[in-house]
Amino acid sequence: MNFLSFLFCSALLLLKLISTGDGMDIIGGKKAKPHSRPYMALLKEICGGTLIKPNWVLTAAHCTLKIKNSVILGAHNWGKNETEQQRLFVLRAVRHPDYENCTKSNDIQLVQLNRPAKMTASVSVFSLLPSEKDLKHGTKCSTAGWGVTKANSNTLSSVLREANLTIVERAKCHKIYGKIKPKEVITKNMLCAGPLKRRKDDACTGDSGGPLICENKLQGIVSFGKGCGNPKIPGVYTRLTTEYHNWIKKTIGGAY
Repeated sequence: MNFLSFLFCSALLLLKLISTGDGMDIIGGKKAKPHSRPYMALLKEICGGTLIKPNWVLTAAHCTLKIKNSVILGAHNWGKNETEQQRLFVLRAVRHPDYENCTKSNDIQLVQLNRPAKMTASVSVFSLLPSEKDLKHGTKCSTAGWGVTKANSNTLSSVLREANLTIVERAKCHKIYGKIKPKEVITKNMLCAGPLKRRKDDACTGDSGGPLICENKLQGIVSFGKGCGNPKIPGVYTRLTTEYHNWIKKTIGGAY
């Protein structure tokens, strides 16, 4: 990377940090029914994730994790010592080898736990099902997390919240972000999703790495955005393409 590219990337990264914080979580939405999303994971109290095998969590690559960082499974209110909760630790964090922090390209990471989680009514895996098709504009989706509930707040939600979203056409999303970020930032490996009409539901600071679920499949990972709860600017998610599914299988050592 030459010096000019370094300066450009640094400036872009600063813009993202200013506009979104370290990650994203739920603005608007509603409290989730306790333990209704048993695949949800809370990583180091800064990011979300999805349990895809008893000892593997899928999250975003920009979530900085270290060995022995905490991982909470089975939580509704993470601040309480709920009997349903299982507290484990990071054994290994594997970022996608082509992840680019500047553009958030390939923003996907696998986290191996120090031991397999015990499968219960409150802790279970979300089975990954490859989907070749690109989601259509208007497809209904949902996301969930424990992050901030107000755009200018630094306080995480103690309870799991969820929001309903709809897919925004990639070309439209690309045009929107092209006005505030460099061209080609919205790639075919990304999905955009925004709030339903007349609502401000969104992902925001505090819970990147959480799931985007559409048509009962895990279709994406919360990645980045510009501001929170702005119905004119959708959030951006890593799209779980066939290539990513193959990388996941290779990394975890077999089928899921």
